[in-house]
Amino acid sequence: MSKRVFDDSFKKASIDLSNSQGAIKEIADELGISQNLLSKWKRVQQNPNRSLQFFQKIRN
Repeated sequence: MSKRVFDDSFKKASIDLSNSQGAIKEIADELGISQNLLSKWKRVQQNPNRSLQFFQKIRN
């Protein structure tokens, strides 16, 4: 099984859809992605520096 890769436009559209409709679970189900993944994309969009700092910490 290969790892699915989503481009930035799909991520942004998914986030916008969940923001406008408010229900992460339903949007994730419609798009065929996990709730956790959609939530992660939303967190990263809201605070990209925090996510960058996290990944830098785990590399060291």
